Amino acid sequence: PVTRRYEQILHRLIRHKKLTLALFFIVVPLLTVGTLKTMHFQLFPSFDARSLNVTGKMNINTDLEETYAIANAVEKVILAHKEELYIKTVSMLSGKRRSLSNSWDTGTNLFYISLELEEQVPQNWVNHYINPVLDFSFKFNPPEKIRNISSAEVANRLRTLLAPLKTQYNIDELAVMEQKAGIIKTDIQLNLISNDDVKMQKAVTLLETKMEQIEGIKDVVDNIRYGKTEYKIKLNGYGEKLGLSEGGIAQVLSGYFLGSRKAQTFTAEGVVDITTEYQQKDSVATLNDFEIPLGDGRFVKLSDVADYIKVQDYEIIEKEDGDIVKTVSANVDKKSTTATQILNALEPVIAEIEKTGIRVGIRGEKEQNDQLKNDMLTAAVFAIFIMLILLLLIFPKIKYALMILSVIPFSIFGALLGHLIMGINMTMPSVIGILGLAGVVINDGIIMLDFLHGTSEAKKFYYRAKLRLRPIVITSLTTFVGLSTLMFFASGQAAIMQPLAISLGFGLLWGTVMNLFYLPTLYAMVNKIEDEPESVTAAKAKKQEIGRS
Repeated sequence: PVTRRYEQILHRLIRHKKLTLALFFIVVPLLTVGTLKTMHFQLFPSFDARSLNVTGKMNINTDLEETYAIANAVEKVILAHKEELYIKTVSMLSGKRRSLSNSWDTGTNLFYISLELEEQVPQNWVNHYINPVLDFSFKFNPPEKIRNISSAEVANRLRTLLAPLKTQYNIDELAVMEQKAGIIKTDIQLNLISNDDVKMQKAVTLLETKMEQIEGIKDVVDNIRYGKTEYKIKLNGYGEKLGLSEGGIAQVLSGYFLGSRKAQTFTAEGVVDITTEYQQKDSVATLNDFEIPLGDGRFVKLSDVADYIKVQDYEIIEKEDGDIVKTVSANVDKKSTTATQILNALEPVIAEIEKTGIRVGIRGEKEQNDQLKNDMLTAAVFAIFIMLILLLLIFPKIKYALMILSVIPFSIFGALLGHLIMGINMTMPSVIGILGLAGVVINDGIIMLDFLHGTSEAKKFYYRAKLRLRPIVITSLTTFVGLSTLMFFASGQAAIMQPLAISLGFGLLWGTVMNLFYLPTLYAMVNKIEDEPESVTAAKAKKQEIGRS
């Protein structure tokens, strides 16, 4: 019955082959473009992770003891909600941290908290019932798997929980870092390039303010790193009259404010230095009221004999082609938006900044996306050229090779439709899957066209097309079933490969439709195979029914 129904459909298509091909060539590309415009692209898909990290930065003048105390307070808040956040272990490090750009920084004002999460409960019946059998554990309800929310949800709850602490302890940066796939450190990275420091500061502030107002953005940071506050002292005229020198004043101040080693002693741990320093050394009022000895028993206030200014230079200055670079980075919530959408929303602000003479370089995911487009285009052209050469070894005329290759662009619609049905964004694995799909769909095309090749009579044409129905359908269905677990039941880091499987699986299903209906119609058009009149076909079908009865 299926074969007979297929032949009947094929008869109708061949009878109106010009209209059929016109519909294929017009409707399918329009559907492909329309579907593509409704979709969003991200470089790698999100996945559930087993760990999260909290990174913090205090004011540069914060000493290690104070940083440790604040980090300890943050840790206590996390531990108080350990069970509801499904946190297994917490470890804390002061004096060092991993920044959002994934680089390790060292400083007395930094801290880093690592969180290991409990294992997530099985999210589908394959992980719940099938995997325990395949790994011979037979643990259908493992006690160690208790977390019933995703790591992304844990991260969002942590951000809400820790937000008040940033104001309470005057923390410059406090962010929750999630694991990311691939080479992207941050989703959005904007480099501001100029030698005008004042303009750069204003531009960074403007950009960060705008980004924090956009829904879906999280963890907005910059690479501005101020050094410790310094006081530059210059002797005034009155001090010179008193016979003082800047060197002498510096020597007196260092003994009180910087501390000096007076002796050494031995303890059970080894040699210990004994140093002395002024107890109120960190007070500005102490510096203002500090008295400098004149050598004759008299003292004079430092503020009377010297002028000093407060300065704070950058701890690190990054340059690109001789110009200073300031970076503003952020991550995005992939469930609500993408980096491309955020950058589109930031275009007016970027244009405003560029009018001031500052160059803006876009890095992060967009930079990799642009590179991916070029790489994938090169790979696609090369792959199609190789496939064309191989097809010419099978078919004597180039027209048959081109007929099979024409199925490839049409099959892309199936891959896009699959992503739309599954509700996930297009990613780099999706594009790789589409490239792999090209080789799979032409395999079915070869099966069909190799059997039709050399046929010029309508009767033989339909007979041979019917014989290819079962092999093509079975080949496609078995491949789809093999990919189904990864398409529908991906969990953990396996979710990275889910888009690839969707491109292959759904693209192959649509490619099968193209190979069963479009390709025979195109062959009939090229070889001028005409169908019998509809009345004759109906009479034959009726005769066959009578014969069977």
